[in-house]
Amino acid sequence: MTGTAIAEKFSHVANEWKQALAGYSDTQLTTQPSSDEWSIGQVYIHILRSALFFHGKQVETCLQSSDNADAETHPMALAMIEAGSMPSDRIKVPPSPQYTPPQPESKVQILGLFAEVEALVQRLATQLDAAVQAGTKIGKTPHPRFGHLSASDWLQTIEMHYRHHLHQKGRIDAFLKEHSIV
Repeated sequence: MTGTAIAEKFSHVANEWKQALAGYSDTQLTTQPSSDEWSIGQVYIHILRSALFFHGKQVETCLQSSDNADAETHPMALAMIEAGSMPSDRIKVPPSPQYTPPQPESKVQILGLFAEVEALVQRLATQLDAAVQAGTKIGKTPHPRFGHLSASDWLQTIEMHYRHHLHQKGRIDAFLKEHSIV
């Protein structure tokens, strides 16, 4: 899949998240269903920061070096990339300062992070397409679960990660509705 095609898919799911953001009150944005579950605002911060500080950085590293270009990608990752979506498993990690996202400061903060991610995805898509057209050997970097991923794989992972968290969003939305949190 081209970088341009990945960026277009990302734009659709990002718009879905941004449109939903407008419908949340400040209370809904920060209400956690339980002490060990994230608020919808924390989910927003998680997907945005993951793109900016993890997935996007991996794409950049892959584009800057041919290291590990021939490294194996885990069969589960190959299936995930082929299917165009992440497994729907719930991944639960113990709360920690390193992993648990903070509550958002405001919707304005979230929209600002969206603008940063959208610019990043567009830039990386353009760079990926240019590297492929130039015949540049593109490296791979290791994912904690999926083995070595290419720049294209990592870029697709941003979009898939946003869609993966729509399941969590649905659960939180149901909680907010069931408990009449407005």
